[in-house]
Amino acid sequence: MKTPLDNPEILPVHDVMCIDCKSFYASTEAIKRGEHPLSAKIAVMSREESSGGLILAASPFSKQNYGVKLGTRRFEINDDMDIEMVEPHMADYVQLNYKINLIYRQFTDDKHWFPYSIDESFIDVSHSHKLFGSSVQIAKMIQAKVFKETGIVTTIGIGQNPLLAKLALDNAAKKKAPWIAEWHYEDVPETIWKIPSLADMWGIGGHTAAKLNYMGIYSIKELAHADVKKLRQKFGVMGEQLYYHAWGIDYSTLEKKYLPRSDNKGYGNSQVLMRDYTELVDLKTVLDEIADQVATRLRKNNVVAEVVSIFVGMATTDKQGRTHYSAQMHVEPTNSTQSITNAVNYLIESKWDGSAIRNVGVRCNRISQKRVTHFSLFEDPETTVDREKLEHTIDIIRKKYGYKALVRASSKTKGGTAIERAGLVGGHQA
Repeated sequence: MKTPLDNPEILPVHDVMCIDCKSFYASTEAIKRGEHPLSAKIAVMSREESSGGLILAASPFSKQNYGVKLGTRRFEINDDMDIEMVEPHMADYVQLNYKINLIYRQFTDDKHWFPYSIDESFIDVSHSHKLFGSSVQIAKMIQAKVFKETGIVTTIGIGQNPLLAKLALDNAAKKKAPWIAEWHYEDVPETIWKIPSLADMWGIGGHTAAKLNYMGIYSIKELAHADVKKLRQKFGVMGEQLYYHAWGIDYSTLEKKYLPRSDNKGYGNSQVLMRDYTELVDLKTVLDEIADQVATRLRKNNVVAEVVSIFVGMATTDKQGRTHYSAQMHVEPTNSTQSITNAVNYLIESKWDGSAIRNVGVRCNRISQKRVTHFSLFEDPETTVDREKLEHTIDIIRKKYGYKALVRASSKTKGGTAIERAGLVGGHQA
């Protein structure tokens, strides 16, 4: 049987590393307290004082011995576990992430370095061997240097392309010391095909896995031996990518980083709520606050949006069996807080069925540069101009004195969260 791996000469071959800072948030908090990150009993929680607070990160000890993981609620943790609950300090994490990435950049050039998230980065060391040795030797140097200078334990996946490196990291390197794993094309049957489920494969979420199941595909090995034409018919270009990924083939390189087209760029904010929202007035309050934040960002960048959308996540499944839904509507090009808020209110009023809500978001898309003020037939032009001036003045005051210098009256009600969240970094304590 002919396979995509039959001709090694046409396969992309690089020496790529995917590096993860093990339990980064929790490890940072442990180090600040003088504890070893692998033995500390620490969990970082979104709201330390709230029984409904979400666990954002847990130390390896807490994960292995108590089953604490991302998304665990405060009330699910017993006092007998003796886990120290700490607030997140995002400014500390950002600062430490920057310091660690400076270390990574000592082993390659900037063209072959790609920060993937706050705790993961890719580097290509194909051209670094004469200076530093083999890929495994470089990985050990990075681990030693990062631990010595920061106290953070790193886990490293090594592969001939970014996909193999990421899969080696997630499925092997993170599991046990020495926290390094190396996957090659020839290892595919014993590595990628042994990944327990489709949803555990990088790039395959629950919805895609369900669609593959419907096609009679239940494992990575079955995906690798599926009819690529049928996959293309079902998923388009992504179907072909799924097929080649099942063989460990990834043609992307770190030099060609994806840069989104400006016309596809959107602006949005979201938040996890600390309790179930069951009243429309409270939902509208928190959505209005988020809409205000998004509109402020649009004005800051001198752009307008033509599509406004909301995202709603339920506390439990709703009457239709859904866990979440979204809705959107077209508007005249705008960056006005009032216009975006009006659209958001219309969407939630028309779509919400009374189910308890736990997370919400507002997003604006179809972005373009603002060149003129758009007037409405239903509003006096002077009113439009005056409102634009008022919003500009509010932006100036908040920029100089902080968000809490001017807040909506509704933010003082029980549905509001903006005052409490003011000053957070990435939605968390700085």
